[in-house]
Amino acid sequence: MNKTNEKSWWSRASREQKLAQIDGGIECGMSARHIAVNLGATTSAVHEYGRRNGRRFTGTNTRKQQSRAGSIAGLGNARRLGKPDCEIASAFSIFGDFHSEKPMFDEVPA
Repeated sequence: MNKTNEKSWWSRASREQKLAQIDGGIECGMSARHIAVNLGATTSAVHEYGRRNGRRFTGTNTRKQQSRAGSIAGLGNARRLGKPDCEIASAFSIFGDFHSEKPMFDEVPA
């Protein structure tokens, strides 16, 4: 049984898109676990897919990466409960931009 959320980016992405995201994470020195959190997939799904396609994960879960990423367990639990990433305080961006005061979605006045 596939544990990946059917609405996640990972479940809808093409082979090229998945490999591009994995390659980008590897270039940034991220572990399979951190890449999986960003993609909305399980660590085992990302690791297995990468290994089957000749990718080697060299990143480690350093203290700096963990502080940047927030709580992996909390993020995973929130996603399992169906909470969108824009509402999860510990969700992060690989670009380093932290929580902004601007709303994420355009609001249309009533």
